[in-house]
Amino acid sequence: MKKYRKTRKSSSEFIRIMKLKAGKPPGYLEYAVSDQAEKTTIRRISYNETTYEQEEIADVTGLEKFIKSDLVTWIQVVGFKDLQKLEQLGTIFTIDPLIMEDVLNTEHMPKSEESDDHLFFTLNILLPGQENGNVEKNHVSFVLSTNYLISFQQRSNDLFETFITRIEKAIGKVRSRKADYLLYRLVDIIVDNYYLLFEHVEAGLDEIEEALINDQAANMVKQIQTQKKELSFLRRNIIPVNETLRSVVKIEGKFIKKTTFRYFIDTQDHLIHLVQSLELYRETIANLMELQMANNSNRMNSVMKTLTVISTIFIPLTFLAGIYGMNFEYMPELSIPWAYPALLIFMFVTGVGMFVYMKMRKWF
Repeated sequence: MKKYRKTRKSSSEFIRIMKLKAGKPPGYLEYAVSDQAEKTTIRRISYNETTYEQEEIADVTGLEKFIKSDLVTWIQVVGFKDLQKLEQLGTIFTIDPLIMEDVLNTEHMPKSEESDDHLFFTLNILLPGQENGNVEKNHVSFVLSTNYLISFQQRSNDLFETFITRIEKAIGKVRSRKADYLLYRLVDIIVDNYYLLFEHVEAGLDEIEEALINDQAANMVKQIQTQKKELSFLRRNIIPVNETLRSVVKIEGKFIKKTTFRYFIDTQDHLIHLVQSLELYRETIANLMELQMANNSNRMNSVMKTLTVISTIFIPLTFLAGIYGMNFEYMPELSIPWAYPALLIFMFVTGVGMFVYMKMRKWF
């Protein structure tokens, strides 16, 4: 069962960023980069139907020629350590400093924003982590123009490598399409990988449900609360993406062509399905908590029933023992030799008879 332990850490990181931002001018970038930021690497991928180019970029000044190139250019930026290089990139492509601020704010909520020069889109990559069941949360932003796309990724991973290979080998439609289709494909890859997390959530809920049904004595409150926190983490990261993509689809901007809108609508359908699944999981968690409480109540009732049966059987026996325990001189039974075993037999028959009677009435 996966455990999503990013929630409190993310809140602390957001508080750290906002404290550092206090009093700083708009567009000030340094506050957003932590000491653990990954080294900045830049890769350029340019293509059309007949041409494919890929290179690692050390000097961003050479990228200016691709602003009005006939090729579709994807500039892939990974890591936010080198602020100077990032600022140069923003200057070359006339990216608003406020947008660059959102790019580097790794705790920024998913959003989209269109200006005269760009369409800005930011969201989080969520992948099952390899250590301690943590989720790998990776902030990624896209700046789209007519013939180029710049992606800013907080940390490196292999999520897009298979797709890059497809571009290189001209598999699929991407080589014949423009930068807006490239944006769609990257966003779609991110959204499709959300399903991996939902598989873990569903498996965890099924495990809890099976345990509660098979063993009424099982105490799964801690596991249910863990799943509830996991679900809250997913809601905070996925529902805003749905709203953001909805706004992109509704806006008739100049950067996404009408022929590409239907692809974004398809991705939005996936997100709607995920959001509906989130609501279903919320209901499931509520039902599991009710089942846990019902099991606890049934177990308590069973214990009380057992104690009541035992008490009911021993009440008349205690009464008889109490009578014969009194120290009276004139008790007629005291002079009869077989009185004591007769009383024991009578008490035994009384107890067994009461037990059989209650069993026949299905009182337990």
